[in-house]
Amino acid sequence: MQAATVSARDLVVLATPEEPYKFVQNGVSKGIDVEVLDEVMRRLGLSYSLAFVDSGTRIQQEARAGRADMLLLFSKKQDRMEYLVYPQESYIDISWSFFIRAEDAGSIHFENYNDLKGLQIGITQDFSYTPEFLASGLNFQTIASNKLQIGMLLAKRVDAVPMNTISTLYEEKKAGRLDKLATLPLPLITKPYYNVFAKASTFPEIESLPERYDATIREMQTDGTLDAILVKYLGRRPGGDHRGGS
Repeated sequence: MQAATVSARDLVVLATPEEPYKFVQNGVSKGIDVEVLDEVMRRLGLSYSLAFVDSGTRIQQEARAGRADMLLLFSKKQDRMEYLVYPQESYIDISWSFFIRAEDAGSIHFENYNDLKGLQIGITQDFSYTPEFLASGLNFQTIASNKLQIGMLLAKRVDAVPMNTISTLYEEKKAGRLDKLATLPLPLITKPYYNVFAKASTFPEIESLPERYDATIREMQTDGTLDAILVKYLGRRPGGDHRGGS
């Protein structure tokens, strides 16, 4: 897919840094969203500039003012739709999945909370979980720090822990422990996130860009490009064998 015309300027893209989605390492922009964005823009024949801003509120203000054309990784909220255009396609679901030991993958199942009865479930102190989960009557073991959960799981102190799917896969891949872990297919909670466009943008042909973006994302889903990027950072596609911002 190629753009019909050459744009007069770069598409201005803003993002809040967060591994493994978008971050800077040794002066180079990296991450799942960065690689997806780079490939989308290449296929569309568009040039872009990417800047990182620590505040999600700030980049939304920039979009409202027309100083940003595109923002990376936003959940859909009604008030945001007043000044942001959401595409149809989302390639990232922010999910919380139950992680278990790989050796237990055939013996632990999760269709409803009754399937987890009799297991020790690790939860983190002061974390917000769904009311249904907290009222499920499961055997909870409260742990002070979320960073200790996988260690407790592998030490067989707990049997399952709900964790942010993508962040945990990324960290455990770096730690070399991914082969010791599995995720249960049904996530505790999941929500799609989108790369969005500013309604106040003055970028040439901005009105047609979300549709062209959607077509390119679907193309990348079909040809395996998206899966390859996810596997590069996470070691496996979230929710493949085990699918699962601002």
